[in-house]
Amino acid sequence: MTSPTPFVRMATPADIPAIVRRWRDLMRAHTRLDPALYELTPGAAETYAAFVRRRMGDRQTAVFVAPQGDDDIAGYILGGVGHRAPIFAVQQVGMIFDLVVRPDLRRAGVGRALVGALREWFARHEIEYLQVNYSPDNPDASAFWTRLGFRPLLIEAYRPVDE
Repeated sequence: MTSPTPFVRMATPADIPAIVRRWRDLMRAHTRLDPALYELTPGAAETYAAFVRRRMGDRQTAVFVAPQGDDDIAGYILGGVGHRAPIFAVQQVGMIFDLVVRPDLRRAGVGRALVGALREWFARHEIEYLQVNYSPDNPDASAFWTRLGFRPLLIEAYRPVDE
């Protein structure tokens, strides 16, 4: 017997503190990938909270949450319409900026449900393709996105300028 699909809804400003808690989980994971590149500035959480609040007011952005109890969330997803160069036939793509699921609630369908909600939102906005960035050094993320039908297309690479 399969477990029920987790409940997902559009985020509200009241969800921002819980979103920031999950964002901290994401930042800890990113910091493990590259401590120098993902070192946070003082006040980063407040800056991110303000960013999410602005995004909630943007018609080309969507934020969904999977509620967990009265004041927490199992996870969230933030995505928006990305505009490509005018030389391409596909002018817009649905960009998944953040997807975070509480570590102890992973592999319970929360991530899949969040991606599904955002995918439906993009479809209603006539977006035909989705784009996501994830680290190839994160086997769980690689497996998750592959299971959802994503395939690597380009690799984003970094290096210090003065090295």
